[in-house]
Amino acid sequence: MIRIHKKTEPIEWTRKNNTSGLTNYEAIPELRDALLDEQGYLCAYCMRRIPHKDEFELHDSKIEHIKSRTNFPTLQREYDNMVICCSGNINGSHHCDKSKDSQNITFSPFDNVALQTITYSSKDGEIKSSQQNMNKDLNTVLGLNNKMLKANRLQTLIGVRTILEKKKWKKAQLEIKLLEWNTQENQKFKPYCGIVIWYLEKKLKQY
Repeated sequence: MIRIHKKTEPIEWTRKNNTSGLTNYEAIPELRDALLDEQGYLCAYCMRRIPHKDEFELHDSKIEHIKSRTNFPTLQREYDNMVICCSGNINGSHHCDKSKDSQNITFSPFDNVALQTITYSSKDGEIKSSQQNMNKDLNTVLGLNNKMLKANRLQTLIGVRTILEKKKWKKAQLEIKLLEWNTQENQKFKPYCGIVIWYLEKKLKQY
């Protein structure tokens, strides 16, 4: 998981919210596109790739309200309360928005201080936090240690570590690789980039 840098909400969403008599949340394609763009086409929580589908194929992603519409109805149209998530289902196992539902989480994917408490296991791909409440959110509320998600994160890390060990990267090369994983390419981040960024930053601290 990496920090999401919120941008200005799309003008189309502002116009819709200014519509007279509007009371409830109702997504529009421009809202979804804006969230995809600022997240580099990755799920806000598990960092799976979200394909860019047209408005008739919205089942592949879900606009998630960090503070749920059920518990915080006054925030249901607030752009700063929204992220986009994957379908939340792998082999019948729920995670991300589908697992969270209307539950609350104790952190925000916009809060870099909170996200700095996250680490990973280089042995099995587990994601965890040094903060007890946040760790519970990652495991129980968001289900981010789903067996397949852990395997996918680990496989991504193994790919990078194999190259690193083979080429025996020096500090400058590690810095270049870190920048690459921190940067969008063709508007997209690499899937599961969080675990690689964590690993490269840890390696750089050894110099």
